[in-house]
Amino acid sequence: MARRVAPLVLLLLASCAGPRPPVIGPDMTPHPGEAWFAYRAASLGITEQEARARDADLPTAGPPAEGTLDLTVAREAAALWRDVCAACHGLEGKLEGAPPMEPKPKVWGTFGVRMGFLFGGDKMRAGIYRSIAEGKRAPDGQVTMPGWGAALSREQLWGLVQHIEGL
Repeated sequence: MARRVAPLVLLLLASCAGPRPPVIGPDMTPHPGEAWFAYRAASLGITEQEARARDADLPTAGPPAEGTLDLTVAREAAALWRDVCAACHGLEGKLEGAPPMEPKPKVWGTFGVRMGFLFGGDKMRAGIYRSIAEGKRAPDGQVTMPGWGAALSREQLWGLVQHIEGL
């Protein structure tokens, strides 16, 4: 019995890992605000107006279609994570190097989170997108995480969701 179950368990565990975030060099800097649209337009060979329209067409209630987020978005998300998010969540998402704070920030990259992505799927991804875009508040109203929806494009926000899934 155990011999039949072991391969199934290994397959399940292997399927829990999302795509690993790309390795980026220290020279890769994120492009918040309007800078993203110029950068994205250049990477796709389109105009900034087309890059804005393309971004506006991305959903907010669920992730974009498979393959929409390319390596440029993945690298951007990795740079955003490193330069912004890691200050509170840690570079690997496990609060390593983060200052002590209450309430503690969300820990990512754990078995439980991987199971959440596996079984919660797009609902979990949409919830993370909303949290990044709108921020989080404690029950007393204290801001526990700032919202980034005004500073980042939809593509960047979904890129961060994808990055978190790969931690």
